[in-house]
Amino acid sequence: MKKRQHSEKYIKAVKNSVRLYKVILPCVFVGMLVLGLFVSLLLPLRPSFSENEKRELASFPSFSLSSLLDGSFFRGIDAWFSDTFPFREAMISANEKIENLRGFGDRIYGLNNEVVNNNIPPTGSKNEPATESTTEEKEPTVPDQLGEVVQKLSNVVVVGSAGYEYCSFNQSVADKYASVVNKTAQRLSGKAKVCSMLVPTSIDITMSDSVRKGKNITTCDQKAAMEYIYGKMSSSVTPINIYKAMRMHRDEYIYFRTDHHWTALGAYYAYEEFARVKNFSAITLDKFEKKSFGEFLGSFYTNTNSSAMKKNPDTLEAYMPPYKTKLQFTQPDGKVIDWYLVNDTSSYPVSQKYSAFTAADNPYTVIENLERQKGKTCVIIKESFANAVIPYIVYNYKKVYVIDYRYYKQGFISLAEKVKANDVIFINNMSAVRSDSLIDRMSAIAV
Repeated sequence: MKKRQHSEKYIKAVKNSVRLYKVILPCVFVGMLVLGLFVSLLLPLRPSFSENEKRELASFPSFSLSSLLDGSFFRGIDAWFSDTFPFREAMISANEKIENLRGFGDRIYGLNNEVVNNNIPPTGSKNEPATESTTEEKEPTVPDQLGEVVQKLSNVVVVGSAGYEYCSFNQSVADKYASVVNKTAQRLSGKAKVCSMLVPTSIDITMSDSVRKGKNITTCDQKAAMEYIYGKMSSSVTPINIYKAMRMHRDEYIYFRTDHHWTALGAYYAYEEFARVKNFSAITLDKFEKKSFGEFLGSFYTNTNSSAMKKNPDTLEAYMPPYKTKLQFTQPDGKVIDWYLVNDTSSYPVSQKYSAFTAADNPYTVIENLERQKGKTCVIIKESFANAVIPYIVYNYKKVYVIDYRYYKQGFISLAEKVKANDVIFINNMSAVRSDSLIDRMSAIAV
């Protein structure tokens, strides 16, 4: 068969086309990268609040010579860039839907995709035993949930219409958290007493034992994890071990079903244990006026879009303090706003009802108990779980300074010295103290 011959003109045209493609394709690729970078730097497009995670996103760090030298300025830029990338929520949502289509698999992940770890070292603690009430009572049981549909979605297991977050243990982060608390106690020795309240999440408290065992729910033993962390704290730190107190009320409405937080009732039982350990007179719950702020669909619903949760929303109930208070919070932009210790959020969107407590999450909040002419001062180092318990703690102090270490940029130890605090209270849930990034933020301002 005669081989087909192409003209020199045709061959030249093909070669020119190949050369052109070699130039155009890299240019298109680079152009797309530049366009993506341009879009990512458009400040109006960068979100400041995560509806899915119910939190303020990282802000651009303020520059200082010390932050430049220790590297925290560039880490802050990195956190800001990744936390506030345009269309971040849509991309995360799309990724979760794709992950769900792949099936559940064998590996269960907790916060920040950390593999669940049940290998918690023995504590060897000098701090471990002394904080829980010694009253011997039989724990109540919760209704058997074995007949409920169980789904594993993202880092949440949904049992019927209730969500539970998997919990993992990270020993290095646990040690780091204990180290921050110890450092605070050492720096404030002779000036202020330091205590730490670790809050268990609902999977260890309100999930029925039958589901926990029968469905092979792979999550860490939070009681053992708490004892390990308390055991790493120095004898100058007072642990507020509320695990047993929460288990003794596990058949009550102490955690939300559609959200990862505890309810105002659950927070009150933690306050009772706090007051007992601190030898304070606890204000009784019957002194408060109970109010309902309507239906609430929280983070578990947002993360899973569970139809069962939507049909059975939570109710946001609050206990209005019987004492007069003055609250001022400072926004990230420095603006100071007068607010309420417990705010009526009846008219708020159903996803934002938890912001009823302590003005939600702000870098810096100052609360004054106007019923006390004089009294003690405390500084609270916290994340969002503390918001619901602070309205009770305020009763026992004249002045309360609240630091949300996720957004506060100054040093909280120096603040405690400046305001002559009698107590410094760390309040963090067990998911927070296994997050390396969160504890790094706390450690960075432990000055």
